[in-house]
Amino acid sequence: MKQTIDFYKDLKTFTNFSDITEDKYFKEIPDDWFVVVSDIKNSTKAIETGMYKQVNFVASLLIIGILNINRKLDLPFCFGGDGASVLIPNSIVNEAKKVLVDTKSKAKTNFDLNLRIGIISVKEIKELGAKIEISKLSLSKEHSQAIIRGNGLELAEELIKKDEEKYSVKDFTHIDYESDFEGLECRWQDIPSPKDETLSILIKSLKDEDSSKKIYKNILLKIEEITGSYDLRHPILDDSKLNLSFNPMVLNAEASLFSKSKIGKLFNFFKIYIENILGKYLMSKGNWGDYKNRILRTTDTEKFDDMIRMVISINNKDLKTLESFLEDEYKKRNIIYGIHKSNSALMTCLIFERHGKHIHFIDSSNGGYAIAAKQMKNQIKDL
Repeated sequence: MKQTIDFYKDLKTFTNFSDITEDKYFKEIPDDWFVVVSDIKNSTKAIETGMYKQVNFVASLLIIGILNINRKLDLPFCFGGDGASVLIPNSIVNEAKKVLVDTKSKAKTNFDLNLRIGIISVKEIKELGAKIEISKLSLSKEHSQAIIRGNGLELAEELIKKDEEKYSVKDFTHIDYESDFEGLECRWQDIPSPKDETLSILIKSLKDEDSSKKIYKNILLKIEEITGSYDLRHPILDDSKLNLSFNPMVLNAEASLFSKSKIGKLFNFFKIYIENILGKYLMSKGNWGDYKNRILRTTDTEKFDDMIRMVISINNKDLKTLESFLEDEYKKRNIIYGIHKSNSALMTCLIFERHGKHIHFIDSSNGGYAIAAKQMKNQIKDL
């Protein structure tokens, strides 16, 4: 059983994002694992009313809730801006069901956002003709992320959207587990782009598996040629641009999450506000001097889960070149893609230890991946 539980933990890592097409790094996930999924219904409408921060925050709820079940486990996950997927071993399925239900409840109660939630076995995904293969990309000593292929995640999301009743969680009332969302934070101001634009980009190949590897490899090489290396295109090039927020609209999301009453929310808001004052002071002193640097080393800006997802900074001239290249690939029917442009990035944080394990989800402001996905869906209709 240990070998199955530690499947992802024991994977060897690689360090170059362009190597996500290399078969040697991938292993098929065991049959006794499960995919848990959450997806915000009508997220585009919520974003259009100015709720893009809340959408990103709620999308992160499932991930922190699942990871907190057993922090000793290393689990693969994907943050999609308006939804999330986590792969889990059979040993924590009951706890995960409770987390799914509580995530849905918190999204509705605290943010008036409606979630689809579901859980589906890897075995069933394989029986339906898809697969899930995983590799692990190491971005720094403190942070690695899952690279996922095989269309299994995509199938799981489609099944839950088409038949939420079948895959949703029903038998959870007997589960003796209290969901833990501690560590989810959203305390930073929007981060100004270090260049003309900050982009959220989605790119999906339309070809078969072998042809897709070549297409993705070519696209990644072309992006690097246009935008420069990972470090040069990162949406946060200077940690001096990281500033804690004191805006009530920003801090209210976290304060709402951990409150059961208006008085509790007010108490939590002032607690976070005071912690930010203290944090601002400490980050210029002693052990906290490296805190912003640690954030940069643990950001989630480039990933793959049956499509390329990237948040990058870019100059206008290079943006035109990139858009022209992607449009040509689309006209050749090699890919569909979506791009959302913004002047800043939004950061949602998973803090497991203040001076230890961090994960920082990055999206472009004012809609990010969710708006890029809308463009991509429109391209599908036009094919």
